[in-house]
Amino acid sequence: MAQGGGKWRWGRELGVLLVLLLGIYAFTQWRGAASGPPPPTLPVLTVETPAGAVVQYTPPAAQAQLINFWSPDCPPCIAEIPALNLLQKALGGPHFTVIGLAVAGTTPAAVRQARLRYGIHYPLLLDGTGRAAQALGGVVLTPTSILVNGQGQVVGRYVGAISLPVVLWHLLLLRL
Repeated sequence: MAQGGGKWRWGRELGVLLVLLLGIYAFTQWRGAASGPPPPTLPVLTVETPAGAVVQYTPPAAQAQLINFWSPDCPPCIAEIPALNLLQKALGGPHFTVIGLAVAGTTPAAVRQARLRYGIHYPLLLDGTGRAAQALGGVVLTPTSILVNGQGQVVGRYVGAISLPVVLWHLLLLRL
């Protein structure tokens, strides 16, 4: 009887493990989901500056951009700020820039405080209405980054904290 109980226990443990693995797989697949595909080219985005002014944002001609949707109260967003600062410091200029786009629900004051607190050295804007996120295929989770080439084409989407080697590889392919 003791041996039979061990087999049942092993079977239950295997069943629980399979359910957990399926749950992890389903979560990671949903995590990267968007409400739609990103557009082939970056549309004009209506956003706010940290000072609260509403602007129509279009990327400068011939400049690749990494648009990072973030929130000041998102731990993975805060964790990737040093990597984004490094990208901006190393590559920022007339051919590339990082743009931090705070998600809907973030106040201009929170963005200004985050800039000072975390030492953010790249331009920051706010998506106060959520329309910019929707225009780019929907942002389900933060951080989410969108890579746009110098012709304004969306060429990459990264859900979760960015991986510098992956982003650098894509930028190398863009010949920055």
